[in-house]
Amino acid sequence: MAEEIITWIETVLLWSLAGLAVWDSPFSPNSLFRSVAVTTAVAYLSLYLLASLWQNQVTEIVPEPYLDEIFHIPQAQAYCVGAYDIWDPKLTTPPGLYVFATLFSKLFRNFWCSPYTLRLFNVFALVMTMSYASDCRSLIALIWKPNSTLHISKWIGAGKPASANVLHTSLNIALFPLLFFFSGLFYTDVLSTCIVLRMYRIYLERKGAYTNSHEGLIWMYLTGMVALTMRQTNIFWVSVFMGGLELVRTIKTTQTASIEVVPSPWNWKELVMAKLKKYSNGEIHDIPLGDAGVHDFALCAISIGVAALFRPVILATRLWPYIALLISFAAFVFWNGGVVLGDKENHVATIHLAQMLYIWPLMAFFSVPLIIPVAFSFLRSLAKLLALPFFPKLFWKYFRVTTYIGLAFSATLVIIRFNTIIHPFTLADNRHYMFYVFRYTILRHALVRYFLAPVYQGCAYLVYLTLCIPDAPESSVSLMSKSTMQPKSVALMPKPQEQEGPRTSFVLILLVTTALSLITAPLVEPRYFIIPWVIWRLNVPSFPTIQAPKKQRQQKQTMGQKITAGIRFWGWEGHDYRLWLETAWFLLINVITGYMFLYGGFEWEQEPGNVQRFMW
Repeated sequence: MAEEIITWIETVLLWSLAGLAVWDSPFSPNSLFRSVAVTTAVAYLSLYLLASLWQNQVTEIVPEPYLDEIFHIPQAQAYCVGAYDIWDPKLTTPPGLYVFATLFSKLFRNFWCSPYTLRLFNVFALVMTMSYASDCRSLIALIWKPNSTLHISKWIGAGKPASANVLHTSLNIALFPLLFFFSGLFYTDVLSTCIVLRMYRIYLERKGAYTNSHEGLIWMYLTGMVALTMRQTNIFWVSVFMGGLELVRTIKTTQTASIEVVPSPWNWKELVMAKLKKYSNGEIHDIPLGDAGVHDFALCAISIGVAALFRPVILATRLWPYIALLISFAAFVFWNGGVVLGDKENHVATIHLAQMLYIWPLMAFFSVPLIIPVAFSFLRSLAKLLALPFFPKLFWKYFRVTTYIGLAFSATLVIIRFNTIIHPFTLADNRHYMFYVFRYTILRHALVRYFLAPVYQGCAYLVYLTLCIPDAPESSVSLMSKSTMQPKSVALMPKPQEQEGPRTSFVLILLVTTALSLITAPLVEPRYFIIPWVIWRLNVPSFPTIQAPKKQRQQKQTMGQKITAGIRFWGWEGHDYRLWLETAWFLLINVITGYMFLYGGFEWEQEPGNVQRFMW
């Protein structure tokens, strides 16, 4: 009877959460239900069933707290009975997770705070993560469109349904193995990511962003403070990352018109002064990634700095929530005597630049379905370039590219030589996959770490290329011409939907924030890479969609034709086929790691009878 009651409560909570996700969305509920009600319900329900199945299996086979749960679960249970003065000195993160989990547990019973209930909370947090990811992806795609500032100012509050690509992308983000795995355990990662994405959504949808209004800034600060109660490193994402984006957005919206002056091409002083004049007026050098070179990133940083110097007052009024978050965090560090709350001797901040090398293979591994098409395209272009004869006129271009590669490779070798840090926890705990990664690579031989330098560089470049606007796949063109077009009308096919994609300022801000959040941690922990990957994934452009002619789309269809059209839409026409590959890849990883955790246990000689389990 008790199990039936719990199941009934779970069902009610599920649909309540689905309703909350729609109501809390920036998109109009009526428009959303009319357009994608079925697909939305299927996507959310699929995620819930998968996460709930995983959580149930974990609780059935591992009913007692495991690993870090031995600290998290008792602390939450203490809060459940009102013992707010109890604090485990081994805990390093603030108590935000325990407060939210306690409120969630009270939905069941006032005293109910079992490992099952606490773990179930992360299942609902994962569903909310998908909801916020969907909202962020829709807003980002809207921003990429031409004349986005005017379009957004008219659109916000009017309502716009989520597309199939948006729903599928957000589902894949929720299935990201590092997030999905910890949705079955009582860890801080899922809720921490969820709150950061809520902060990102508030930033993207803020109504006063393109006017003189300051609406939404207080919510930015309050949401940022909640994010800091989850994990201290969130300060970099809610303050530095979003503050940097707000800085660029404010500069662009306060841009003033300038008189075009054509300087002499040989007068360097006039050229520099003309550039500085443009930058001071807010015309920063921020171009799409597909058109950017290394020097464009340097010009982008300089232009943002110059533009900021000429508008300190307006920036202070727009950036005060992010500045206030930094001040609040600094006050906490001063009061606490450090960043972490407990176990300070094992969590000493240090400079660990090699973290910015390890992140690229990890991102490339998890994003193989997105990166393989980019890699093949790059190799084809490289092969064509190498097949061409040497052109003396392009000598300086060849020299510049070779210089950039040489400098990057040299910097990588220097970091490997002088800043490779092996934390004792990495070598002491063979339950984590990172133990085996280090054991069979860096620790295998002294030279292996240097041989990995081109791997780091190659993965970083492919991750960067994936952010560029991709070309429409040939397969979708051929299928489109066969299924919806007449043989002689291919030339009249509509052009792919135009979009601009990420720009140089976004990459600069993302790199700076990722570096700040990683290089102070001596321990290499895959969970530290979750938010950088999620932010990157939200900004990866989809393949440009090719739509059927408008007259044909407006023809009446039978039910069978509608079903067939729906299958075509989700299968290839107008849908990024890489999303299905990404879903299959994530499910495969989740099945393997889940099986290893549940059924691949082993025992330590010093702890007979205790099953040790593999995990991230």
